[in-house]
Amino acid sequence: MGYTRTNRLTGLAPLVLFLSSYLPLFILIVLRQASANCCYLSWSGINVEALCCMVKYFGMSLFCIVLSVIGIIGTIIVFMNLQHRVESGHTYRITEVSSMNDEPLAYIATYIIPILFEDYSNLIDCVTIVCIFYVIYRLYIRSKLILVNPVLCLKYSIYSVRYMDGDIQRQGVLISRDNDILENDQTKMYNVGHQLFYGYKR
Repeated sequence: MGYTRTNRLTGLAPLVLFLSSYLPLFILIVLRQASANCCYLSWSGINVEALCCMVKYFGMSLFCIVLSVIGIIGTIIVFMNLQHRVESGHTYRITEVSSMNDEPLAYIATYIIPILFEDYSNLIDCVTIVCIFYVIYRLYIRSKLILVNPVLCLKYSIYSVRYMDGDIQRQGVLISRDNDILENDQTKMYNVGHQLFYGYKR
């Protein structure tokens, strides 16, 4: 009989993967705000006025820097854990495979929305951006986008695969360091969600 165990990414794992997927956008926001408000980059001591100025003109940049650090460190930890857990997965024969490495290009559309805001020192604009990202995050963790990450694609490849699970043919999305997985390859796959896998070619 076919058998596939479902091991879901829990805790902060989905959040850090989401944050790392938007690392390029966070960098753009930091550069954009820093260049627009460079005239305020001067040391005036530690006081209430200076702190208010920092929050107003560089608050979004500091927020993005914190999110970027959390996303990078968290994603590294997640994939280190997956690397150790993959051996408890199962070996399947791939019957069909197609690359999904072009999927991260879809993120360009969601990059455009926040970049259109010209004034990151405006509280209303910042709140709007946070609300937009919250909605995207809720959709993100419920879809295959959790593995479609432009940052991860610098090191990993994403595949849409069909595989034999006993006598049953199943399908899913596989993220792997291998960039040459083909039909009939035997692949070690560890389930990280509904039809989502991390693995490697044996």
